[in-house]
This record gives sequence, structure tokens and C-alpha cells, in this order.
Amino acid sequence: MTDREFRSFGALAAFIGLVLLYFYQSMRLKSYLAEGFHHFVLLGGLGILILGLYALLLPREKAAPLEKPSPPCCSGDDHDHVSHHHHHEAIEEDQSHGPSHNLVETDHSSCCGHDHHDEGHSPVTASLIILIPLLIAMTFSEDEFSLEGKIRQGAMEPPPATSSPFTLEDLEKNVSKNAAGQFQLSLIDAYFAGGDPEVHQVLSGIPVEIEGRLMPEKGFEDGSRRRIYRTFISCCAADATIAGISLLFDTPSLEIPDGDWVRAGGTMEFEQKDGKFQTVIRGATLLPADEPYSEFLQRNQ
Repeated sequence: MTDREFRSFGALAAFIGLVLLYFYQSMRLKSYLAEGFHHFVLLGGLGILILGLYALLLPREKAAPLEKPSPPCCSGDDHDHVSHHHHHEAIEEDQSHGPSHNLVETDHSSCCGHDHHDEGHSPVTASLIILIPLLIAMTFSEDEFSLEGKIRQGAMEPPPATSSPFTLEDLEKNVSKNAAGQFQLSLIDAYFAGGDPEVHQVLSGIPVEIEGRLMPEKGFEDGSRRRIYRTFISCCAADATIAGISLLFDTPSLEIPDGDWVRAGGTMEFEQKDGKFQTVIRGATLLPADEPYSEFLQRNQ
């Protein structure tokens, strides 16, 4: 690698380090990665930036070029001698047997290394291959799942069937209430409760308050039914699963736009669709809620 290439790739590394630090500082990182992994991005960005600046700013030591011995066919005297010897052999062969069809010509240019080809991409080309997609993604990404993406990640899916002993006493003991007397359930607990018939008997008809983000319910564009959801992950958005609960309104409402964080209050019920139960909140009301640092909930925490 030449000194110019070394510095070019150093500049590229420094830029990538700055991108990581930008995502960390600007809080855009929280849309892609669980909170517990953010410090790795900070440390990685600093490390890559330092290495890039080192390669970019410090001169590279140049080793003395080594003299490579010429191949036998490239030696001046030997070449003349071999050519002269082959020439005499060709003449003798021609005189004794006529034209020869077995003479092998030596490619002197190939033997002596005069046929050179550039290999690989230039530093500018390689840098553009990395930078152009990165800059496009940074500029146009909305830092969240699209509606179709949320549906693909399970926002409309019913919970899996489960079974666990649960009583009203357990609910009273472990879940607090707000000033209106509503149980402040986490959305994930309310979502999975839909798949447990034993829990239905305990939670059906109780007043609850659940916090999450709003999204539309397919087929109810008038706002009579909407959906509240949370996203839970193991490490990053690539392994995200979205849990959603239907909100049924007595009066259709679209005053609070989709994507906003809300506290939804109402009565918890369970409805059956296609042979599977899911949680719904009937008589729902909405209040604006503060956006948390990260919308992700980590599994097994």
C-alpha cells in the first residue's frame, strides 16, 4: 500500500469514527440499539477515529527498496547466449530435417515482468463505495419502522398461548394504580395476558392504564379503533418484535397523531379472532405521555 492509499483509508476510517460519535451524541442511536450497548458505540467510534487520524496525519516510514534478482531469462549476457544457442539449434534443425514445427517461442516481456496490471480498486473508488450508501442512509432514514415494517414485526399478531397461575391478589400486590384507580400495567404484560385463558378470568373487566406509541388499526381509518404498541429486542432493531394492543373508542378520535406516546386508559377485555385471543382496551381514552429515552424494551430484563 502506497503512502497516498494509506492516508486515504485513514481519512475514511476517521470519517466512520465521526459517524459513530455523531449517532451517539445526537441520540439517533436509540432508534437502532438497546441502551445497554450504547457505550460500545462510543468507545468504538473513539478508537476508529484515533486510528484514522494516526494513519492520516503521521508520516509512514518508508523501507529501502529491495533489489530483486532478475530471472535467468532477463540476465543480459545469459539472454544473449541462450538466444544465440537457440538460433544455432534452429538453423541446424532446419538444415537437417527441414522446417520445424516444434520451436517454442519465449515471451521475453512476460518473463522479465514487463506486463503489469493494476489490481483492486483505487482509494477513491473504494471510499465512494462505502461513503455513498452511508450518506444516503443517514440523510433519508426516518429512524423508525414504517407501518409495513411494524406489521411485519408482529404489531398485528395475537400473543402466543401460555398458561400460568395468577390471581387478583397477585395483581393487587405487584401492580400499582394511578389516581383514577386504574392498574398501571406494562404493555408487554397486557399483551401476553391475551394468550393465557387463566389470566383472562382475573383481568377481564378491570380498569387499566397502559403506556406506548400509537399506530393505526387496519380497516378502521375513521379512528374508531387504533393500536398501542411497544418494541422489545435482544440487542438491536434487527431482532425487534412489536407487541400491539387494540384500543376501542366510544367516540372515534384522531386528535393525537400516530407515532405519539400516550397513556391509554380503559377496561381490559379479551376478544377472539381466528381462534386466537388477544387483549383489547374498551372505552379507551388517551393522554399524551413523555417519550422515554429509548422505545425499546430488552428481553429477559
